[in-house]
Amino acid sequence: KMNANSFEVLANKIEKAVNVCLSDSEEPIDSRLRRTLVPLASSQSKEVFTLRKATLEYVFKKIGLRISNLPSQELLPQAFKLLNMILDLIEILGENKSEKELCEQSLSLTILEEIMDTQSLDVCEHLFLYLEQNKQRLLVDLKPTVGKGLILLRLCNELVRRTSKSNNNGFRGRIMMFLSNTYALGEVSGVNKGGECNVDNVTTFSASSNDEDAEFYSNFWRLQTYFSNPLKMGKDFNLEHVLKIIVLVVDRFQEIIAREKIKEAEENLCEMGERGNKSGEISPKSNNGFVRDKKRQSVSQDEEQDETFGFSKDYVKYFPKYLTSYALFNKEISDRNFRRTVLVQILIILQYLMGLFPDEQSRISKAKKPADNNPVQLPAYTISESQQTVIMDLWEKIFKQLGEITSNGHYFTRTVRHILCMEKRWNFWKYANNCAFEKITEPKRKELKDRYDQGLRKKARLTESLEPIKFTMGSEKLTTLWESHKNVDGVAILADKTRMRTAPEFKKVYEKIKVDNYPPTIGIIFDPSDSAEEKQIKDKGWVNRWYALRTARQDYLLHFNKPAVKKESKNKVAKEPEEKKDDVDYIKMMIDENPTCTSVTSVSKKQPVENDATNAEHKQ
Repeated sequence: KMNANSFEVLANKIEKAVNVCLSDSEEPIDSRLRRTLVPLASSQSKEVFTLRKATLEYVFKKIGLRISNLPSQELLPQAFKLLNMILDLIEILGENKSEKELCEQSLSLTILEEIMDTQSLDVCEHLFLYLEQNKQRLLVDLKPTVGKGLILLRLCNELVRRTSKSNNNGFRGRIMMFLSNTYALGEVSGVNKGGECNVDNVTTFSASSNDEDAEFYSNFWRLQTYFSNPLKMGKDFNLEHVLKIIVLVVDRFQEIIAREKIKEAEENLCEMGERGNKSGEISPKSNNGFVRDKKRQSVSQDEEQDETFGFSKDYVKYFPKYLTSYALFNKEISDRNFRRTVLVQILIILQYLMGLFPDEQSRISKAKKPADNNPVQLPAYTISESQQTVIMDLWEKIFKQLGEITSNGHYFTRTVRHILCMEKRWNFWKYANNCAFEKITEPKRKELKDRYDQGLRKKARLTESLEPIKFTMGSEKLTTLWESHKNVDGVAILADKTRMRTAPEFKKVYEKIKVDNYPPTIGIIFDPSDSAEEKQIKDKGWVNRWYALRTARQDYLLHFNKPAVKKESKNKVAKEPEEKKDDVDYIKMMIDENPTCTSVTSVSKKQPVENDATNAEHKQ
């Protein structure tokens, strides 16, 4: 049985074996593992196996903790050696099915995670490099939702949380690329199906006065609250308020652009005046030359200072978080880079609102799969027509401003449009339940192509022109009869007193169809393999059948619903196959059993005849 003493004894044995494997030796590591650690898994007892599995994990974690206390120069080689040894042990134990479960497949990632939790970001960056280089060995049989998948996701998310957006952007990018190459694009952990927003980034501001600029300042920075959490715009009529503030901001930026254009035009006039003075002409604004020279001297000094700090002409100033002081506000909105950043933020929010247009929501709803148990949740509100008009006007104005305040504005706006379009497609892809992006295999591709070709052939058959119907009335005889009386006045025929009004007697018809060998021995059901003669015989059989039933309805209508059949005859008929039943036998029974039954008799049973004259008229 498992107890504390046996655990301690086994732990000491395993720890000694691990230390032997970690020591420097000319003997290959796999030989040392087979000689020291592998024999510890030789027992077949389940209880002992469980004890040794837990003890082995405990010893590795203990050694990993000991390594994490070493200086960084000694830590990295020892950590790499321990992790490599664990991977080798897992591969060796995997050769034997009975020993495969002795060491957890995710143990190496667990040890790596625990070491990273105790180290600085500089050391973690080197440890992460080991993860990148040994990805194939570490991530064998990776499943995103269990085991290694969860440990790796937790490890990477913790590193991203610890890194700084301004100081560790390169490291953060490596982590993101590693995750995107490891997990499928449709993995739930990277899709954010719930539409959760990062509300940790809070913007604080306060105005020192109550004038009009202070109100604009407060409204301007209040937009960041809605930008960080767009869901708030759908509550308590906040959307109307946000759109009004955005309109004010865009109009204010447009005024600044207009002032900049006027100022630029004045400077151009001054330069033209200077050129005129050099050529002997007098400029009315030449007395401002000292101010201009001083300004140019200041600009040149700024450029020299930028070059000193290593800034190139294409350098774009980046601020991870702008200052919100009221004293700096007017200077900030005068900065083109600042205005450009704010305008792009507004475009992102406007595109989010465009996704709530009724037409777009209808398109998204059609793209959703009905079997999706966890679809992306759309906000519950929609945009009115007046709000749609305001949003589209702002959209065009902002792109126009971006083209005016940015050098090479056409290329910049085209890039922004492309990024927003890709974001829109990404969102639509999420709404459509994350369709797979993986390249399909060749057998699957062939199968899909065959199904596609089969569908094309079926479509061609369904869309080709059908052959005209040979007999428009269903049979040759009826069609001939119809065509022969097509142009005859039906009213005149009915009014003709000389035409025969009574059908022939049924007994005569019965004798006639018997002479015609009805029913045919080959049956009357048509078959594609029938010859022309067989088709003619069957067609004649159908005509005789219709003729007999048509005549029998005059005197034997009572038996059409349920023919009167004798008990022994009924049993005999039931034994025969359905296709061999003889309609003439039924008709013969009608004649033999009810020779006097007429349609008048059947009618008189249900309703009385008023007088003899009516009865005689009915017979006629």
